[in-house]
Amino acid sequence: MPSLHPLPARNTRHPHRLAALLASALLSACTGLLPTSRQAVSNQWQSFDDAKHSFDQIVPYRTDMDTVRELGFDPAKTPNVQILNHSQVVRAVLPSPLQELGTIPKGIVDCMKAQETCVGYFMEPSHIDRKRVGNFMLDFLNFKRDTLTTGWKFGALIVVINDKVVYKQRSGRPKIEETEVRNNPLGPLQGMGESMKGVVRQTRQGRRRHRRVR
Repeated sequence: MPSLHPLPARNTRHPHRLAALLASALLSACTGLLPTSRQAVSNQWQSFDDAKHSFDQIVPYRTDMDTVRELGFDPAKTPNVQILNHSQVVRAVLPSPLQELGTIPKGIVDCMKAQETCVGYFMEPSHIDRKRVGNFMLDFLNFKRDTLTTGWKFGALIVVINDKVVYKQRSGRPKIEETEVRNNPLGPLQGMGESMKGVVRQTRQGRRRHRRVR
């Protein structure tokens, strides 16, 4: 009679560890499915420092608008540009309109004198990314949503008289990094209360109209 060889025993020592590894791999793959968004004001720069480098090349009383456009600050092509008249320029630059004349920048003084021929351009090139991070299942079921916002924003105020730059001022945020955490203890049921109120309100209005018709 031929000898029977025992079948090799299955490795069942660590089933929980294997399940944990599989779950971890699945969640890692699902994290890439979380929504992302990008908000950018069209511009030629890749960073705040790039925009600042171009802005630093603008020299009041020497740079004209042709050069300003070549440097990337073109009011005709930049989205959401704000065009300021001479009084708006003064309010934007001076903390108080009642200042001693000697403390006011020369370009602003000349702008006040020029009045209608003085124009200010405020441009704000930017690049903002928003990405949902964290646990995929908690996000998917609306229990907890973490949103990471990164990017930069550069503000450029350029004051011009007769096509010549007389004043400039920069502002902005070189490095934006914010995390917003929103917790919903009821998960997918969180907004159901308000929705039900709307349904009840519509039902009551419908009944009232029906009674009036009868």
